[in-house]
Amino acid sequence: MTETCCIKVKRQKTVIFIEAYVSDTILTIKNKICKALRNEKEPSNIRLQLESHRIPNEQYSSLDDDATIEELGLNSNTVLYMTFWISKNAGTGEWESIDIPKYEPAE
Repeated sequence: MTETCCIKVKRQKTVIFIEAYVSDTILTIKNKICKALRNEKEPSNIRLQLESHRIPNEQYSSLDDDATIEELGLNSNTVLYMTFWISKNAGTGEWESIDIPKYEPAE
């Protein structure tokens, strides 16, 4: 039996929970995200990033589409951050920055 985990994906005020096998690739996760977003985005227009504690001066590191959950050491406690490619004109564009609002407890 293949091990599964639930990956939390955040973008702005949206949180998506993706159930995945540890053998799934990041591209597979992106395809599941596209399905959750009703195919409004293509996997190539989604970038998944992980909070970086290992790379000095880098807050987030981008994840390679071919890497598996197991290779990256991701688990059910992992939070991935999603950004979209923002197209400009003539095929140019840029990745949006990560913008997650601070949590404010209810009173």
